[in-house]
Amino acid sequence: MGSERDSDAISFLTRALAEVGLQPVGEQESADAVADVVVRGRHGVEFAVEVTRRALVREGDVRGIVRGLSAAERRRGVVGVIVADRITEAAKQRLRAKSWGWLDLRGDLHVEAPGVFVDSRVTVVDSASEVVKEPLAGAVGLELACLLLMEPTRTFGVREAAAQLTRAPSSVSQELGRLRESGLVDTADRPVSPDLFRVLARRWRPESVDVASLPGPGASPINDAMRLGLDDPERQVGWALGDTLAAIAYGAPVSASGAYPPDLYVPDRATLRRGRQLLGAAVSRQERAGTLRVAPVPMVTARRVDWNAQATTEWPLVHPLFVALDLAKDPDRGSEVLAAWDPPGRWQRVW
Repeated sequence: MGSERDSDAISFLTRALAEVGLQPVGEQESADAVADVVVRGRHGVEFAVEVTRRALVREGDVRGIVRGLSAAERRRGVVGVIVADRITEAAKQRLRAKSWGWLDLRGDLHVEAPGVFVDSRVTVVDSASEVVKEPLAGAVGLELACLLLMEPTRTFGVREAAAQLTRAPSSVSQELGRLRESGLVDTADRPVSPDLFRVLARRWRPESVDVASLPGPGASPINDAMRLGLDDPERQVGWALGDTLAAIAYGAPVSASGAYPPDLYVPDRATLRRGRQLLGAAVSRQERAGTLRVAPVPMVTARRVDWNAQATTEWPLVHPLFVALDLAKDPDRGSEVLAAWDPPGRWQRVW
């Protein structure tokens, strides 16, 4: 490995290894080859690493990558590690089956060697930000990702997607191209799951406020001012239940007490401010009557699900995709709940 790009890959890898307690000790020369770096494990065990650099690794790329490490090198215990801007989940599974390591520059490290097994999130690759251009950086990208994940088996043309998002076709085309380059959509521009969901989850940052009370039933000037939209939930923009209580309504394996405060998405920041003024700010998180949120994309409150027919809640629900994104923000229970939850009825699992 001689290029500046390859040197960067070795630097990123050695710093990530150091973060998990594996110390690089230099290069290794032999009659057959030169390893890129030698690493010392926790019990003094040393192993040589051959580093391969790619921008994107898909499942179909794995075979060629693995062939880059000769049988002789494997017999000597040389470990292969691929460093890439992005590695798809399917590719990671294939690499794991071949006992290959990887450093996905989005912060995912996996290394297998004699006496060593690492499968961990790492933070030192934050300095790779100039190398890794994370997609979904803008509003159009976020909206497009949500649209694709809400209907993952459907193929959207650029103009159709633009019309649904009320965005310029040129902007949608640009964002779709970025998703293709990142390996987050397939050749038919359908989402690659769960990769696209996981990138979206990292960008999912609703704005929220805890309130001291909630709107009462029936028509009133206050309710009208807060745009509840309860007359025709699936055709109107309005408030929608998300997070824990919505997950319970959809049958996810999560529980809460009967008095658990609801998390309600509202249409926009103006409604959020109005709700805080009219309903009052909660004295503390523990004493809240509920939490109001504004989503990063407007379709959360524009594409609600009327769940009243199931008599599980008085509020319309957000689409299951947005419930999953809410759950994914919880590091303690999110991954466990999502792993065990398949949405009911007409919805497809994309996480």
